[in-house]
Parts: sequence; C-alpha cells; structure tokens
Amino acid sequence: MAQIRPMEEHDAGHVRDLWLHMCAEAGTPLPETSAQLILTNLNQYANHQLVHCFVAEEQHNLIGFVTCSVTAHPVMPGLAGEIEELYVQPGPQRHEIQADLVRQAVLFMQARGASSIHVRICTGKECPGEEDLRAFWHSLGWENDMTIFSIYSNVPGDPALQRTWNEYQANIQVTTHEQQP
Repeated sequence: MAQIRPMEEHDAGHVRDLWLHMCAEAGTPLPETSAQLILTNLNQYANHQLVHCFVAEEQHNLIGFVTCSVTAHPVMPGLAGEIEELYVQPGPQRHEIQADLVRQAVLFMQARGASSIHVRICTGKECPGEEDLRAFWHSLGWENDMTIFSIYSNVPGDPALQRTWNEYQANIQVTTHEQQP
C-alpha cells in the first residue's frame, strides 16, 4: 500500500512529472514554460504554512500527489481550504490512494483553521470522466453545492472565450449613478 507523506523539496521534480502526466491524460499537455512554473511553485509548497503538497509513495516511487491551500478573505471572517490538484497514476488502488491523499490534505487544512473546504472539478463536454469525478467526491461525503463560472485571459484555442475576455478590456467604462430626487 502507498505511504502518504508531505512532499519534500527534492520531490518537486517528480511531482511536476506526475502533474504533466495528469494533464496529458486529460488531453491538455502543457508546454515547457508551464512545466517550469509548476516546478517553481511546487518548490514553495514544500515549506509554506498555508499551501502544501502531499505525495503517495510506493516502493520508493512517487505515484500520486495532492496540493491544497488555506486562504482568508480580506474582510470576511474565517478561513477556507481548497483541494487544488489531485492525481494518482492509474492502477487498481487509484481511488483508495486518492482518498488517502484527500484525507491528509483535509487534516492539514483543518489544523490551520479552515472552516470550509472546496474542490473544483471540470464539467461539460471538454471533461472526460466528469461522472467518475462526481462519484469519487460523493463517495467521500462531499456535497455538490456550487457551480463556478470562469473566464480566462489566454485561451487561443477557443476564439469565443478569448473574445469574451478581450471584450471586457475593450469596453472598460466608468459608470456613475446620479441620485434621483
């Protein structure tokens, strides 16, 4: 069975490689510039108080990881946790190892004061395995209680989404509302 432990700095390159496998499995391989940025970020996860990475190790090989963070709103009370990335190489115990990684991440975030913890999953036609993801999170007792809508700054592969982003920048207007008597 896999051992779950905190990622150490010397593990960051291996975790980055697993991250690249995760993206390739999802059909969205990353360019080298993104891979280098991921490595830079992972090096910071090893020693940070509010972000963390746990790894699954089996026979001295890393086979999975989870990243998580705890954040505060600038004016609202309380802290929120988020499972950011979760990946385990395909295999017969994949879901059990993923569940163990999630449990470790939840314990980390609870210990730092998170009063709610969230995870975002990809939905829609671009997301193969969406039903499996939903079933996995439901099996851990998580509830599907929100939907997040997003726009992104750089989506050259989808002209409609890129146009939406660009339209916001092109139509910046300052609106004033005058008091009506």
